[in-house]
Amino acid sequence: MENLMLTGGNTPFEKAAQRRLESSKKATAMMATTELIRLIAECDNMIGIYKTAMRNFSDDPTQENKTILEEDLGLATQAMKDKRSAEAALLQLMHAAEDLGFVA
Repeated sequence: MENLMLTGGNTPFEKAAQRRLESSKKATAMMATTELIRLIAECDNMIGIYKTAMRNFSDDPTQENKTILEEDLGLATQAMKDKRSAEAALLQLMHAAEDLGFVA
């Protein structure tokens, strides 16, 4: 149906279709932004858990705390990678939004 609109958007129906398309793009960008921010916050939480485990091991270097620290290190390492990727994706999303004319 989109292929039928070849006149450049002069009719009310074409203008409405264009507004729907723009609204859809904005909604998609907003949902993606929200999801990326949620992922970054989750990564920050996992990194914080590792830092807490590191402090606990420094204060009380028992085998139990060492085991917890080692487990949390793997999670924190993956969280740092995921955070870096999510931040890069968020930056690309913001540039794309600017290119599409979205105003923050």
